[in-house]
Amino acid sequence: MRKKPLIFGFLPGIVAGLTLVLFSSGVASSRTATFQAGCNNDWFNANPVTRDTARDYAYGAVYEGYQWGGGCWNYDNYDSAPNDPEKTYSGGEGGDCSGFTFKSWWEKSEEGDAGFRYHYALQNVHGPYDTNRFKAGDGAANVTLAKSSTIYMDGLVSADHIGMIYYANTAYNTDRMIEAKCETCGTFTWPRTYRGDPAYSGVRRTGWG
Repeated sequence: MRKKPLIFGFLPGIVAGLTLVLFSSGVASSRTATFQAGCNNDWFNANPVTRDTARDYAYGAVYEGYQWGGGCWNYDNYDSAPNDPEKTYSGGEGGDCSGFTFKSWWEKSEEGDAGFRYHYALQNVHGPYDTNRFKAGDGAANVTLAKSSTIYMDGLVSADHIGMIYYANTAYNTDRMIEAKCETCGTFTWPRTYRGDPAYSGVRRTGWG
């Protein structure tokens, strides 16, 4: 675990506080700049892939970070740019919930094209959809459906969040979801009761091989 910067106790209070702010800000900006320097725009179009392939892709991001509005992560199994401010794009590591879903569903940024595109983990792309647009079923590849009909790698979406079903458990309304949840949560799989929550509805990426 990364340690916070140390400020020596013998400094006067005001100077110590100022030093802490400046030092911490410098660490944050340096950390973000270092991470962003490793991002790219690498992708390739692919033939239809299976839900299993998409689930494996999504699982590769488990333990990685979360970044509001983001879409770039590596595979070192921890947040390489932690403690970014909530609901602010600061160039840190990770996708947010909708960016993570977009990449995991192999979607294209061209909304009229329902084909499949492999996005490298370090490709910094979010896609055109926020949670409200996913909830509406926007995009050539996406449709809404009843929650009772959802299966693994379908999405459960509210106005504020989208997660993908990793393992469906319709009998008890508690699915194992894979999702980019929040800055302090990161990206992981959790048991969730979204299926029984009226704020959530079902959405599906179509065309799986």
